[in-house]
Formats: sequence, C-alpha cells, structure tokens
Amino acid sequence: MKTLIIATLFFVVAMPALAAEDALHEVNAARAARGLKPFVRDDGLSQAAAACADYRADKLISGHVNDFTFVPAGTQATAAGCAAWEPSMGWGACCTYENYQHAGEAWTKGRDGRRYMHLFVRGNH
Repeated sequence: MKTLIIATLFFVVAMPALAAEDALHEVNAARAARGLKPFVRDDGLSQAAAACADYRADKLISGHVNDFTFVPAGTQATAAGCAAWEPSMGWGACCTYENYQHAGEAWTKGRDGRRYMHLFVRGNH
C-alpha cells in the first residue's frame, strides 16, 4: 500500500507596518525661523496626513496621489503639500510657509530611506 503525503504550506505576505511620525513641532519650527505664526493642530488633518504619508511611502510615490481621499468625513482641507526627500534635507512640503491656520503634518520613512512628508492645511489667518 502506498501512502500519499500532502503537505500544505501557508505563506503570509504582509505589508510592512508603517507608522507615520507627527511633524507639527518640526513644521512649526521651520515656520518660526521665517517669522510665521505656528499652525494649530487639526486632528482630522493629522490623521489624513499620516495615512497619506504611509500610503506614499509604501508605494514610493514622490508626488501627490488622490490626496483628499485621505481626509476623513467631517474634516475639511483647503490644500495639500508633499515631498519625498533624504532625511538630511529636513522638512519640506508645499503649504509650509503659506498663510493657513490649521494643519496636519506627518512623514513616513520609505524602504528607500527617504522621508515621505505630507501636509494638509485649512483656514486663513
């Protein structure tokens, strides 16, 4: 009698857990160096910036994606900025030095070593 052995292998492929870093302090320091008022944190915009930074870092996307799809219901964003730079270059994103009042900022390190930065803003002073 022949015995048939069937082996089942399960492979789990998981997306790396990305965890965006809050960048409010860094962005406000850059603004202060230019004599600008600090941004006021907006939790919804911060959540959107973190999700967008994670997404862009995972896909290694340097520029904009469909940014405003990351903004949660009930939160409003007027504009968005982004960049993907080497860490030594510091913070960079459009809207950093513009006259908005509320913001959410985050960055995520991609597997290529770059910082994928994202910024959502709303409300003029």
